[in-house]
Amino acid sequence: MKQTHCCILVLIVSLHAPAIVAETKAPSPSTCVGASGFYNAWIKVGERTCLKCHNAEGDAADSEFLLRDVSTTPAAERASVLVQNSEAFTRMASKKTADGKSRLLTKATGGLDHGGGEVLKVDSTAFRVLNDFVESLSRKPGTTPTNRNLASVDDLSSFFDDVEMISDQRLLRRITVSLAARLPSEDEQRLIKAGGLKALQPILAELMGEDAFYERLLEGFNDIFLTLGYNGNGEEVLSYSHFQHTRLWYQKHSLDHVPEKERQRARYKLANQYRDAMRQEPLQLLRHIVEHDRPFTEILTADYTMVSPYTSRGYGVYEELKEQFEDADDPFEFIPTKLKALKNRAGKVQPTEHGDYPHAGMLSMFQYLRRYPTTETNRNRLRARMYYEHFLGVDIMNLAPPVPEHRAGCCSQRRRS
Repeated sequence: MKQTHCCILVLIVSLHAPAIVAETKAPSPSTCVGASGFYNAWIKVGERTCLKCHNAEGDAADSEFLLRDVSTTPAAERASVLVQNSEAFTRMASKKTADGKSRLLTKATGGLDHGGGEVLKVDSTAFRVLNDFVESLSRKPGTTPTNRNLASVDDLSSFFDDVEMISDQRLLRRITVSLAARLPSEDEQRLIKAGGLKALQPILAELMGEDAFYERLLEGFNDIFLTLGYNGNGEEVLSYSHFQHTRLWYQKHSLDHVPEKERQRARYKLANQYRDAMRQEPLQLLRHIVEHDRPFTEILTADYTMVSPYTSRGYGVYEELKEQFEDADDPFEFIPTKLKALKNRAGKVQPTEHGDYPHAGMLSMFQYLRRYPTTETNRNRLRARMYYEHFLGVDIMNLAPPVPEHRAGCCSQRRRS
């Protein structure tokens, strides 16, 4: 299977079909006390909530309850870090308040002058997970997550004891339903039955050539980039200053071949298809990269953009491209091309190295820039945040430590005074 197709398959499956390869049975009592009890508490509560403040550099750095971030720890040290975190959780969960409640639960719900205030609601799922961990310790006195399961956490094999792999036939069904919106054919079922998972690769190669797969592909990536949803009409991504004479081409486009009574409706349709095609261009870049097995890095490095017969008119390049289209009347046939350097109304041309618009994949596409705009007072901050989140996997909003409510209140009072 082609390399780019493999990357796309992994991404789409991870986004939309997380249970595609395994199903989890109900955990056995012996597992709950050890791996499952602590891992659930850590993954669903500790790592997401407690770690934000209870670390060596956080707001609760002077607390006895200190945790370490496993995800940023070198692989060789992760086992010992997990053990340290489990010991900290066990220690805090075992301590009791004056009324006999766990300090871990009491602090999490805002008791004992918790500096972070109430971080978990008593009726929340996260609180129930934490409570299950506390109760698991009391059910098995003398047995902690550290001395039983996490002592051999290097391979984490016990963590998957209750995972049962689904059958090859069910895996095939989930893949075809998720990626091609159909059930597997009889031929595909026969191939899997005869060859097992080894027969899956050629089936996937065929499936990834279907139109339904590309619809799924674009749907999945639009869920991430949201470029189909920028404000205003589609052609508004083309600035008035640079595309004054071409961006509204549909208003003067000849419809003499249409009966006079139907021309107004035909012009509305023309405009709507043009706008729809304009919004699709970033996703069509993704499709072009996958369909032609281009390096997936071209989503950020492509020195071209995608245009259709309609959008190329908006850019003012239709005449030089029209011979490259198979059907010049199809608003949704897209081809790659390079735009010329932008020229404003005064005739000033944007200086570029080769006289072309400096394309850089999605980073330079007008639709992406329009979807995450800049302002005079908030210069490019939203844009930078989304670049980090989409292409580097970094959520900037989670990097800053949270401000406890009581501190925020004090700050607001000082500002008012």
